[in-house]
Amino acid sequence: AARAMVDLTGAEVVVSVGRGIAKDVEKGIALAEELAALMGGVVGASRAVVDAGWMTADHQVGQTGKTVHPDLYVACGISGQMQHMVGVNRAGAIFAVNKDKNAPIFKQCDYGLVGDVKDVLPALVAAL
Repeated sequence: AARAMVDLTGAEVVVSVGRGIAKDVEKGIALAEELAALMGGVVGASRAVVDAGWMTADHQVGQTGKTVHPDLYVACGISGQMQHMVGVNRAGAIFAVNKDKNAPIFKQCDYGLVGDVKDVLPALVAAL
């Protein structure tokens, strides 16, 4: 079990998923894993994802999870509530994808894209 745990704190790239993957959890996680693999990173998650049982606690980023400081943090379907952002405020750059143009994360990220994770992540994977 220890071998399967993710090392969020030492990762240079973290691709995290949030409640925005709820319509198709397995696909959302698979897309995040594919993007993270292409970028040499790991997959993280918001507390909502861990509480829902979609991912294990070792993936949790935020106040009640792990504090990360990657060169790049990609937030996929994460609203950007303060409790989550406490765990990523030391990232070199934050790139957010959220279909809600008023999501709090857009006030805190370096780069943001309004769109659905299920549409945006495949395009990013294809581009990479």
